[in-house]
Order: sequence, then C-alpha cells, then structure tokens
Amino acid sequence: MRFRRTLVSCIGLTVMLLSGELWLIGGLAAQKSRIVFTSTRDRNLEIYVMDADGGNRENLSNHPVDDLDPDWSPDGTKIAFVSSRKGGVHQIYVMDADGKNPIRLTDGPRKKRYPDWSPDGSKIAFTVMDAVPHIDVMDVDGNNRVRFEDHAMEPSWSPNGGQIAFVSWRDGGNEIYVIDADGQGLKKVTRDLFGGHSPSFSPDGHRIAYHTPHEGFKHIHVVGVDGKSRVRLTHNQEHHSHPMWSPDGGAIAYVVSKNFFIFFGGVATIHLITAEGKYLKRLSDVHDGIDYQPDFSPVGLAVSPTSKSATIWGRLKKRASNVR
Repeated sequence: MRFRRTLVSCIGLTVMLLSGELWLIGGLAAQKSRIVFTSTRDRNLEIYVMDADGGNRENLSNHPVDDLDPDWSPDGTKIAFVSSRKGGVHQIYVMDADGKNPIRLTDGPRKKRYPDWSPDGSKIAFTVMDAVPHIDVMDVDGNNRVRFEDHAMEPSWSPNGGQIAFVSWRDGGNEIYVIDADGQGLKKVTRDLFGGHSPSFSPDGHRIAYHTPHEGFKHIHVVGVDGKSRVRLTHNQEHHSHPMWSPDGGAIAYVVSKNFFIFFGGVATIHLITAEGKYLKRLSDVHDGIDYQPDFSPVGLAVSPTSKSATIWGRLKKRASNVR
C-alpha cells in the first residue's frame, strides 16, 4: 500500500513537472505552437493567430481593409502578409508577430500576393498579379527585387532553400512545379486532371502537400518532389484546401468548406490531419464566415495525441521505476 501511494504521488509530481509539455488527451498542439490564418469573422479579411490546438484566438491586423496571405518568418518574430490599406492595391507588408509595426515592402499598380519567406530569413518570394502572373524575390526590407519566374504563382520555399515549388499553367493546366533557387532545374511535379494548387513543402523537403479537385470535390494530396508516391489524404464529400505542414512534419492543417469557391457563401474552418491522413480535430469554430490560409509558427510541434502521450507515459514509467 505504501508503494502504491508513493507511486501515485510520484506520477502526480511527474505530471506536474511535465505540465509545460503535456498534451491534454485529445488535444492536438504542443507547447508554443501557433497558427496564423486569415479570417472574415470580423466581416472583412483579417490576420488572426491561435494556438495550434485552436485556442486563444487573437486578431493581429485590426484594420478596416482586407489583410490576408500570412506567412511566419523562420525565426517566428515576424509575419509577412498582404494588405490594401494604402492606395487600395494589395501589397506585401511585414509586421511583428504580435501585429505591431506593420511595414509596407512593395508598391506600384499591380497586386502582390502569396508572400513566402526563404528558410534563412533573408528573402521573400511573392506573386505579382500581372497580365501574366509571375514570381518575384526580394530582400526582407523590400530591396533588391528581381523577377524570378514567369507564368508562376503561389511560391513555397523548400526547407533548405535550394528549391521553390509553385503553381503554373504553362502546359495548359494549373500544375505544381519545382525549380532550383538559382532558376535552373525546372521540373513538373503533378499531373492531375484538374491541376494542383497551394503547394506546401514538408519539413524534410521530400514531399509537397497540395489540393486538387477529385470526384467533384477538392482534396488534399501529398506527392514526392520527384512526382512519385502520390497519396490522397482526404475523402469525405466536402472541399479541402490550403494544406500547411506542422513544424515536425507529423500533421497538416487544412481548410474545409461546403463550396468549391470558398467565398461563394457558406462557412470555411481549419482542421488538422496526420501526415498519413488520419483525421484529428477541427481547430476553428467560425459559424458565419471563413477561416483559411493557415500557417504554423516555426516554434513547437504538432503531432498526434497518441504519439505524444505514449512518450510521456514512457517517461512516467521510467521515473516511477526509480521509486524505492
């Protein structure tokens, strides 16, 4: 009986010691993980942030005009985004991770969309919505801007900075391509009947998540960078889009909506699945609006409750075995 009481006390103490990293059973996000996303819950497009389990939502942009396309900097201290707050044209901005000190990086008559930081934090790739959309790359202060790739949009840097994935219609349909960061080595990754959209490199750099129409609905797929080993992750009769990998590669945040085009009425919410396609949880609960474009902060993990709780239980047993 004394051993039992001691064991229970030890486990309780260990749980308290591990509380900084312990997941609630059924919870989905570990300590320090956050997700930035775009939402219309304030009746216009705003940049929000929430914990990676869906809690503690906060409006970061708080501006009467549209703010969208958020992307965390690699060190987690900044967020690139798009806003039309000056001159009515979408331009690239950067703000602190708490929403303060927004700075405009681009100007001109053409809309800019889809900013994406390079992994070393020195550059931002983005789309110029010209008559022929193209990808430009600039320094993070807006200087040294160069035209990188024509007939291209929605850039996504590889984790080592050596490649950029993007969407292009150069062969007659929207497909995912990959090109080396020096502009060489262009290759076509997807060959889907209805094309691919919203590419997102996995943290190991070996796979790309994207969405494509399939059997009348948009679904999340994952494919190798070499174009092989394509796997469909979502299957129910709703539209699934805008996939984004968690920092550890164990999960993917994505958007579920009732309508093919998100802004054609209805509700869109952010959900989480494992990298193998096992459904985990709905993260946002907007009832009359749209939550979309999720992006994980580079800090923290987002793995399945099973794997995390198993790790902690193993530690508990190890600690308890030392009780005498």
